[in-house]
Amino acid sequence: MQAVLSLSVMVINNRVSRRQPMIEYQFEFDDGLKLRYSIDPDRAASTRPVQEGPAWARLDYHQCQHCPLAVQEWPYCPAAMDLQELAKDFQNLPANRKAQVTVITPEREYTKRVMLEEGVRALMGLIMATSACPHFAELRANARHHLPFATQEEFIIRSISSYLLTQYFILREGGEPDWELKGLVRINEQLQKVNHAFWQRLVTQFQNDSNSKALLNFFSLSSSLTATLEAQVAKIRPQFYKHPGD
Repeated sequence: MQAVLSLSVMVINNRVSRRQPMIEYQFEFDDGLKLRYSIDPDRAASTRPVQEGPAWARLDYHQCQHCPLAVQEWPYCPAAMDLQELAKDFQNLPANRKAQVTVITPEREYTKRVMLEEGVRALMGLIMATSACPHFAELRANARHHLPFATQEEFIIRSISSYLLTQYFILREGGEPDWELKGLVRINEQLQKVNHAFWQRLVTQFQNDSNSKALLNFFSLSSSLTATLEAQVAKIRPQFYKHPGD
């Protein structure tokens, strides 16, 4: 039986000129199917709302309860519009299907054979973190230093490190830093609401589970920085600090 070969290319870049090279995701399946996506991690958030798109991407369709955007100015959710091609590509592919995923960044390459939901989760995270959605603005620094296939522990360490670095800069500018990570918990509480709303958008439109399971993984990761932050910090504490009496 001859393998089916197809190629899907999505380029997300709304900058007139780029200082930062693209991050490329390549999905290769055993039957010959290949999917390729190029994302500019330094792309500027668009200030021109899209006026035409699918019904499920309309801003008022399962809109986040805490969304600061107005339907009159933004007819469509900017993050949903960025994800529409990706969601269509994976709508007929089961989440437990294996794929060889290669991620090419300006500094290095990552290659891993994974369940499809893990690869989709990593790509979705990069796209959403660089979208014009105001709630994802806090994730732009991590998107700029993208780490695909991150484990929960890596997610915790990167999130806390990035947040504390921000607090250091706030201190240097004469502001009041948040060393107790209270703001980090609030940020991830907001992201949980966004992830839940996106899951409702996708699960009502696409019958396949690759997209919805990828978003449920996001929900699980952000949950680890809210309800169980102290427990997560306690787990990684021995790697960074040992009390003289320990």
